[in-house]
Amino acid sequence: MTPLVPLAVSACLAISPGSDRILIRDLAGAFPGLESVAPDLAVALAPAPGVERVFRLPELRRLAARFNLPVSPASEVCVARPVSPPDPALFLAAMRKELPQAAIEIEDYSRQPLPAGDLTFPAASLRHAPRETLWIGYVRYAGDRRFTVWARIKLSIAVERVVAAADLAPNRPIDATQLRLETRDESFAAGVFPKSIDEVAGKWPRVAIRDGSSIRAVELQVPPDVVRGETVHVAARDGGALVSLEARAEASGSRGDMIPVSNPASHRRFRARVEGSGRVSVDSSLPKVNP
Repeated sequence: MTPLVPLAVSACLAISPGSDRILIRDLAGAFPGLESVAPDLAVALAPAPGVERVFRLPELRRLAARFNLPVSPASEVCVARPVSPPDPALFLAAMRKELPQAAIEIEDYSRQPLPAGDLTFPAASLRHAPRETLWIGYVRYAGDRRFTVWARIKLSIAVERVVAAADLAPNRPIDATQLRLETRDESFAAGVFPKSIDEVAGKWPRVAIRDGSSIRAVELQVPPDVVRGETVHVAARDGGALVSLEARAEASGSRGDMIPVSNPASHRRFRARVEGSGRVSVDSSLPKVNP
C-alpha cells in the first residue's frame, strides 16, 4: 500500500483525514466557544471525497443550544474531506509493490482527486482485453471505506511457461518430447499455467494446441482409463460364475463410466463398467447393446 498525503481544502474546514465522522475539533475554528467541548465528540457523518458538507444557520443554532454556548456562527460553515490530485508516480509505485517483477507503463488513469489513505492495486483486479489492460485499485480511507481508482496500462512480465514444441491434437496423449520450458515476456494473462513438463506429459489436450503456444491447465484433461479401440480385460459375472475374456472398447471412459464393448470372437456388443486402466466388468442382467 502506498500512503497518500492530503492537501488543504480551500474555503472549507478540513475534517480529520482518518475519520468517518465530523468531530467537534473539526468545527472549532469557525465556532466560537466550541473549543470548550470534548474535541473527539462526533456531530455528523463525514462527507464523501469531493463532497462539501454545509452546516446551515438553523443547524448551527441547534448545536449552540445543545452545548449551552452563548452564540453561534453568523454564517454557514462548510466542511470537506482533504483530497489531492492523483499522482501517476504513486500509482506506479503501488503497482510495483504488487507485481515487482513486471514491466509496467501507465497510459491513462483516473483524474478524480483522492482522499488521504493507503493506495492499493490488487493483482486480482487486473482486467486484460485484446487491446488494453485495465487495473482497478482503491484508496482505503476513514477505516474501511474505499475510493476506487483505475489505470490503463501496458504490462509485461517474465514468466516460465510449458510450451508446445509441436502441434498437439485433442484427445491424444502428450509426450514429453512434444514440450519445452520457455521463459518469455507476456502481458498479464488470467488462468492457471502448469509449472513443469511433468504436469503436462501424459495428459490429453481438450482442444488443438498450436506449436509454440503456452499451455493452460484448463486446456488439459486426465486421460480416460479405457481408450476406444484398445483391448480391455472383461470380468463377466453370470449368477455365481465369474468369466474372464478379452474384448474391444467401442468408446473411451473413466472409472465408473458405462461404455459399449465387443467380443472379438462372437462380434456381440454389450455394456460394461470401467473399473480401472484397461479393465471393465459386466453383469448378465445389463441390457445388450445392438450393433
